[in-house]
Amino acid sequence: MNDWLLDAFPGDAELQLPDVVIRLVAALLLGAVVGTIYRVTRPRPAAGRADLTQTLLLLAVVIAMITLAIGSNVARAFSLVGALAIVRFRSVVDDPRDTAFVILAVAVGLAVGAGFLVVPLVGLPIAAVVALGFAARARGRDADPVPCRVVVRVDPDRDPVGLFEIVAAALPNARLERAGTAKKGTLVELVYTARLADPAAGAALVRRLRGEPGVAAVDLVCRPQS
Repeated sequence: MNDWLLDAFPGDAELQLPDVVIRLVAALLLGAVVGTIYRVTRPRPAAGRADLTQTLLLLAVVIAMITLAIGSNVARAFSLVGALAIVRFRSVVDDPRDTAFVILAVAVGLAVGAGFLVVPLVGLPIAAVVALGFAARARGRDADPVPCRVVVRVDPDRDPVGLFEIVAAALPNARLERAGTAKKGTLVELVYTARLADPAAGAALVRRLRGEPGVAAVDLVCRPQS
């Protein structure tokens, strides 16, 4: 290699090419393991799953490269923190469990880049077992009733007792959570809570309530437990 090129990149002398190749390939393989664990334990629509899986794979390699470049130089580490602090991303990871996989990929890349292969080799099986356990628990809850809120806005002159009877007939475990005014006092807002196992029953309830005299709006909001 020409002397002028060596002088331009003096840091390359601190790294051995075989070590760099081995560590980056190891980061790629272990990043693929992280992506596989994610695909198995976090089922979701194919497009979203593929995007984050690719991100996990690339993230492990990128973090390994960054760790190799920093080495044991504290000044480089602080410079990197300052440089990355100005980076902003448009997409946000909306699920805490997805965030955990992102951190796992970062940890794998960091360990491999620093030359600690045993750490991810021991940590990944443990993380896989934990993720599989939570995935099995989540699948077991899929058939369970989910907590729902039925929000009904009615004219002030409408008797709310009849509406509650309709809600209770469709959802036997329903109860009135809150009653108040809406639309600057022109409507009464009734909020019922219940656990709903059949989405068709919820849709039928909304249609039934919407057809009642004096009912201005009906909203059904269900939030499956994470």
